[in-house]
Amino acid sequence: MKKDFNTDDFLAKWASDELSTADKETFEKSEDYKYYKVILEGTDVLEVPPYDKEKVFEGITNTKAEKTKVVPLFPKWTLSVAASLVVLLGLWLAFNTGNTKHKADFGEQLTLKLPDNSEVILNAKSSISYNKKDWKNKRTLSLVGHAYFKVEKGSSFTVETNTGQVQVLGTKFSVHDDDSIFEVICFEGMVSVKSDEVVKTITKGEAIRVIEENWEVWNTKDEFPGWLQSRSTFKNAPLQRVITAIERQYDVSIDATTIAEDQRFTGSFTHDDLEVALRTVCESMEIKFIFKDENTIVFVTK
Repeated sequence: MKKDFNTDDFLAKWASDELSTADKETFEKSEDYKYYKVILEGTDVLEVPPYDKEKVFEGITNTKAEKTKVVPLFPKWTLSVAASLVVLLGLWLAFNTGNTKHKADFGEQLTLKLPDNSEVILNAKSSISYNKKDWKNKRTLSLVGHAYFKVEKGSSFTVETNTGQVQVLGTKFSVHDDDSIFEVICFEGMVSVKSDEVVKTITKGEAIRVIEENWEVWNTKDEFPGWLQSRSTFKNAPLQRVITAIERQYDVSIDATTIAEDQRFTGSFTHDDLEVALRTVCESMEIKFIFKDENTIVFVTK
């Protein structure tokens, strides 16, 4: 069966040099190839500076057909291709940038491999993103939420969050970042933690937390995060940190506006029973919880 070369996807891959060797050889032997080759060379598409999205879309809206009578040099179907090939390639480059994103849902854990074979486990309602194509040159990923990393021996990369960043080399650690709380725990090796130009280094068994530019350091004997075994564990953690963890595990909303913001919690709660989790946290802090509806809970002082 003759292969159809006149599709947008095929032409975009050819123009950006992403065809397989077999498809490229077949195309170059076809009658259509000479027409496309002349068109592409005439547009100088491959010599254009970095892609400008606004100009590409402006080109789409402003392109108009010429009414001058001409003698066609190519088959009629090639004329529309000539008018749109630059736009097609530009769009292809814009939406095929190599960016990769992974996200865990409520109460979910997601395990994945990075391009260097390092392992990442995302906790509930957390996400990471990175450029897979440019990983060798830019070993950086963005994290929202909470994740555990097992870095391949000899490999290094940087984890960036809204509050700070962590630089690592062959280690095991967890990062938590939300609600203005940035927390890093090192389970093996050594990590460098940076926030607002302040840099601190922690090693195995050490943990660090940044809250409103204040740094807190403590020790732990844990060998991995508790949430890997369906329980969330805290040491002198702000109440909001605990509330966020409950909301993400059970897909609920907690109103604690009447509770003092400076309260801290040490302990853990289970991920398999909401009421048990609430009792575990609230009873030790002398807080009463009330179900406003199935998915809304209100904390009040006893």
